[in-house]
Amino acid sequence: MAAIDRAKEIIKEAIRATQAGNSARIPVEDQANLAVFQRALRSADIQRMLVQKNVSVEFYIAEPPIEQAKKWMLKFISEAPADVREIVFPYRARDCADAQAALELAEVQAALTRRGITASIQRIDDQPSIVIASIDQVISGELDRYMRERE
Repeated sequence: MAAIDRAKEIIKEAIRATQAGNSARIPVEDQANLAVFQRALRSADIQRMLVQKNVSVEFYIAEPPIEQAKKWMLKFISEAPADVREIVFPYRARDCADAQAALELAEVQAALTRRGITASIQRIDDQPSIVIASIDQVISGELDRYMRERE
């Protein structure tokens, strides 16, 4: 029952976030989860929300992260200009392991070899690397305080 309750909450959140007349797309992990979400969708409170907001819901089985990274890399490699010899794929720390696994796949390596390109993964921080401040913030020392806190 807890799984259905959690699915209902996810569906409700998606309905709330969807504009009237549109469709909420909700990713699910596999066929078993799809069955749970479909059962939750049939509940009276969800059906009432759908009618009230004039929204529909559709589910799709999300691709694994490594597969997503592979597709993105292959697309990027195939569309790279002819003079490109190196590609650095930026990924957040939490996604680096999946990205590295995708980069090491035979299909990605073959595409890189065909194009004569080398590639690597660069870990990027979740923190912004560009700071914008107004003149008043610089004069008041607010920017200096912010920069000291980040160190």
